[in-house]
Amino acid sequence: MDIYNMKKQKQTEAARDYNTPENLLRELAHLGSYEVRLNVAKNPSTPIDVLQDLSKDLSWGVRKHVAANLNTPLEFLINLAKDEEWEVVEGVANNPNTSEVILWNLATYGGCEVRYAVARNPKSSTKLLVTMFEREKTLSNNEDVITALYKNPKLPYVAKVILETLFGEWL
Repeated sequence: MDIYNMKKQKQTEAARDYNTPENLLRELAHLGSYEVRLNVAKNPSTPIDVLQDLSKDLSWGVRKHVAANLNTPLEFLINLAKDEEWEVVEGVANNPNTSEVILWNLATYGGCEVRYAVARNPKSSTKLLVTMFEREKTLSNNEDVITALYKNPKLPYVAKVILETLFGEWL
């Protein structure tokens, strides 16, 4: 298959397709088209070495999808968690394979979107959620984060009662 003579739409479709061979995904990742690279980054069949290259892409959109890809190794997630763009960090916080150590670091992130993702991440422990609860109830008062904490089954009942008392209109 000659990807260089393919129309952009066909390249994008190939980049999205889980059955696209690894060698073709490698070539698509280096074509230069943002949309194609973004879809390669999303594809769960993308080889690790390609995810590594795309984790350093100039476009935060591509890096965000590498961060959210379930096959992205922990070592890449560690680096992506330090990205300057909150959207990339949010992708790390949303990834269920992100370690709890990284989630602890992201729990106090300035952007509420990242904290919301941490509150919803299945790897967030009860201790982490309680710590977030203590911080959120006194500092940020962000409705989305408070709601995500409240809905997380790992948050203890007593914390939920306090949230109901303080933020009942949001819940």
